[in-house]
Amino acid sequence: MTDGGSAVRRGQGWWLGLIGAATVALVVVCVGEASTSSADRMLRTIASVSVVPGVLALSQLLLLRSKRIEPATIGVAGLGAVILGVNASDNGGMLFGMLLALLAAVPFAFLSGFLSLNAQTGHALFSAVALLIGAETLVGDIAPEGTVLVRASWLAALDYNGARIPGLFLIGVALFLLVAWYLPRQERRLAVPEPGWLRVTVLLFLPAFLLAAVAGFAFTARIGTTTQAGLSREFMIVCLLGLTAGGCSLRTGEGTVLDVAVGSLFAGALQTLLNLKNVGFSTQSTILCGVAVLFIFADLARLRRTPASSEPPHPPGYPPLPTQPGPVPDNPYAR
Repeated sequence: MTDGGSAVRRGQGWWLGLIGAATVALVVVCVGEASTSSADRMLRTIASVSVVPGVLALSQLLLLRSKRIEPATIGVAGLGAVILGVNASDNGGMLFGMLLALLAAVPFAFLSGFLSLNAQTGHALFSAVALLIGAETLVGDIAPEGTVLVRASWLAALDYNGARIPGLFLIGVALFLLVAWYLPRQERRLAVPEPGWLRVTVLLFLPAFLLAAVAGFAFTARIGTTTQAGLSREFMIVCLLGLTAGGCSLRTGEGTVLDVAVGSLFAGALQTLLNLKNVGFSTQSTILCGVAVLFIFADLARLRRTPASSEPPHPPGYPPLPTQPGPVPDNPYAR
């Protein structure tokens, strides 16, 4: 029985160039629309807005490269946003809220890792959705009624602090550099025969969930309020857009930090334009989701099959296939 080959991306360089040009065009339109704001302030706004989809997409990129998508991270992002918001009455409370939100992400990461690696695919998917719903329920229990302004001066300074480069954007850049440094090291440590679920969870799921919590911080800092309205839906859509706009393939698991960076800037520019045009929240969600779906179709169109005679590439972090005949060990990481 012959192998039919595997699918890989093609034309990624051209795709990044096209999306980069579209992002520049969106920025120019945003500057033209914002007649009351300077071009410099508009660029800072787009940079700040891009951080949330960028960090959320980074958290999924860690999992995507091992052929996984984990919806539970979205719930943790919403939980982190609300925990920080309700504690940000002063700078000390803000620091406590950040620590509490990071700690809240840890049990979700270990539970998700255990279920994902030890359950069958269908059970793991339903477990991930259950964790997402559980986190969303906690958001409803913690969040105050309506919208409450945050008062921590350090948190407010992360967004509009008069600097030419927003603090949120600098944090986002630091996280992108950290993930770029971490990815090859993570994959080397995972490329061992039969890695246990605890090793995979610590190296793969835990960083992804902690990044999702940081995305929640960035969201609260950007809007300057704590609110529970539609956080999971908004986070899910902008995360999907940040991944697909940059050309990350949800089917093959291919994607790089550069892909996410370009995709998140596009997502931030598009969101900013929709805000400038006073598009309603529900309509914005529909538009962003529709654009993401179009990018998914584009991804499928860009895939090509490798020749059946060539050995298909391993997904990053997977142990190599044995070269000698013999049974392949049951690897929970490869499920």
